[in-house]
Amino acid sequence: MKESNELLVSDDGPVRHLRFNRPERLNVIDLAQHERIIKELERAEANPDIRVIAFSGEGRAFCAGDDLNAGKASSQAMRKRNVDLDIGVGPVVLLEAAAVIRNLSKATVALMHGHTLGSGFDYSLSCDFRLAANDLNYGDPRIHRAMWAAEGWSYKLVRQLNQSMVTPICYLGETMNAEQAHSAGLIHGIYPSGVDLRRSAREQLIALAEINPDAYRATRKRLVEGLDMSFDQAMNYSP
Repeated sequence: MKESNELLVSDDGPVRHLRFNRPERLNVIDLAQHERIIKELERAEANPDIRVIAFSGEGRAFCAGDDLNAGKASSQAMRKRNVDLDIGVGPVVLLEAAAVIRNLSKATVALMHGHTLGSGFDYSLSCDFRLAANDLNYGDPRIHRAMWAAEGWSYKLVRQLNQSMVTPICYLGETMNAEQAHSAGLIHGIYPSGVDLRRSAREQLIALAEINPDAYRATRKRLVEGLDMSFDQAMNYSP
């Protein structure tokens, strides 16, 4: 895969920033972008100096979802990975990226502003923490396009919210603003619209990085892997 400026990577001490950089398209994500993200996540995981991975978006949005104008996969290997309804390989690779995030030992944070929909919604729900600007538009309205939610947020959302709160998002395609998402417990802090979240949230990111990495890894693993265990299984589980 050729290097691209569509995913910007920078370090602020122990914090690695992955910045979606297609501002003219509201940072919609295609197959190549999913693959870049996976590659950079694996690089960050292998670097002991990186303690926190933060996602953010350039321009007016965090990520407005999938690139519906993207072409289909060109290689035979990728074409074989298409999913039902000819929706393409993008959602499949997004699920792979979500699995990588799930298995990381590092803290993960989504710094969201503007449209955070579809793939952007899913990436954010994969993170440990979500911080947002007040102009947030949050959810997955693809059902209004007669499209099904092929991504993993349908698994993650019901484990973060009770089902009565999930149904308007899933079945009606309703989106939330920052206050609604915060009241529901989906985001952990709200910042004024227009601020640079990488700068405004820096203190929280550095505080996360100062947590003992072994303790964070073990706690994160226990929490993630215990989600679908019974009580007895969880009590006897040792990460």
